[in-house]
Amino acid sequence: MAHLKRNNYKELYAKTPGIDAMMREVMQRLGDIDFAYAVEVEKVQNGTSHPRLKPAIEARIRSAHHDRREPYVELLTALKLRQQRLAFLM
Repeated sequence: MAHLKRNNYKELYAKTPGIDAMMREVMQRLGDIDFAYAVEVEKVQNGTSHPRLKPAIEARIRSAHHDRREPYVELLTALKLRQQRLAFLM
């Protein structure tokens, strides 16, 4: 599953007209990323890899998970701030 690159959110803004809809879509993508992470960790934990290798493999998966989530978390934070500013203006 492809993810957005840092600060490249134009496709997300184009697809969803409202801030609430954008936030829902971002949260859905975060959920998908988290689910894929959980599946990968479970594969490693239940796999036949050497027990000494498992912590290193899990650390790499965790790092990739963080890198994959980060742009979406940043976008969600920006959307929340924007929503708060708009609510304050109304």
